[in-house]
Amino acid sequence: MSSKLFAAMDRMEHYHGVQALNVGDTVFLVKDPNNRTDHHAIKVVIPPIGTVGYIVNDPVVVPHGCWAGNGFYDVFHQQTCARVRFAMKDMIIVELIEMVHVPVPQMESWITSWQSREKA
Repeated sequence: MSSKLFAAMDRMEHYHGVQALNVGDTVFLVKDPNNRTDHHAIKVVIPPIGTVGYIVNDPVVVPHGCWAGNGFYDVFHQQTCARVRFAMKDMIIVELIEMVHVPVPQMESWITSWQSREKA
């Protein structure tokens, strides 16, 4: 990616809370096309914890300087990586990074396995 792309996370209170993430952490953004309320939903996942939140997709809630999830949904295939850049009381801001910067050889199989467990 040639320019920096930031996104905000929300719904963390339904999982492990903001305290599960620290500035500098690498997270995985995984498309969630089966989401009933948002067909452009993007889960934020930390192996082996699982889902820790979602990318904000409501233009009213998206902080200035961040993209809504549907704005970059088609930029990547099934998953990509992001790095936590800012941690606030109730929101995390991540910067999208390219997969090649994070060596995780088992990521494809882990995502497939994790998705099948969540559907069960």
